[in-house]
Amino acid sequence: MKKRTVMAKKVNKNYFKTAVYIIIILLILGLAYSVYVFKKGVGEEGENFIVCQSPDNCVAAMHIHAEVYIDVCGKQLDLPLEAGDKTGTHTHKERNLLHFEERLKYDNKMKSIIETDPIKLKSFFQHEDVNIRLNSNCINGKCNGDLCNDNTGSLKMFVNGVENFEFENYVWKDGDKIKIVFE
Repeated sequence: MKKRTVMAKKVNKNYFKTAVYIIIILLILGLAYSVYVFKKGVGEEGENFIVCQSPDNCVAAMHIHAEVYIDVCGKQLDLPLEAGDKTGTHTHKERNLLHFEERLKYDNKMKSIIETDPIKLKSFFQHEDVNIRLNSNCINGKCNGDLCNDNTGSLKMFVNGVENFEFENYVWKDGDKIKIVFE
């Protein structure tokens, strides 16, 4: 009789250990799946979602980033760190990376942002602590027609490798690579 009780305890102990191992494995798999889903959702589309209180009253909650490179006569001009309006376009500690983390009015019928001024390049460049001037003719004091490396210079802007003529009025998007060149 005593032998059966010892055997029963061993069997129960093995079931308990097996159950614990299964729970640990399921927790690890659940955590791995959560990390996978999170990383998949943060790709090119950023961390954006639309919230509507009614069909005509919507906002786009946005968290987007764009890289900006500025070259003036062969010299790189870096964006200042921790600059811009924290409720608009701004930078943090990453070199030449624009950030925007806020809500903007959104037209749910047209599927587009209505209020674009906070994500136009000028909202960043015109901010008092940025100290870089940009418009369709000039970047930081160098204007079309000025000399650049002994040649007449001109300002150009490229977005994702394609020339763009909007300059300060460009509404930047998540994942943009913006290159501003005066040469």
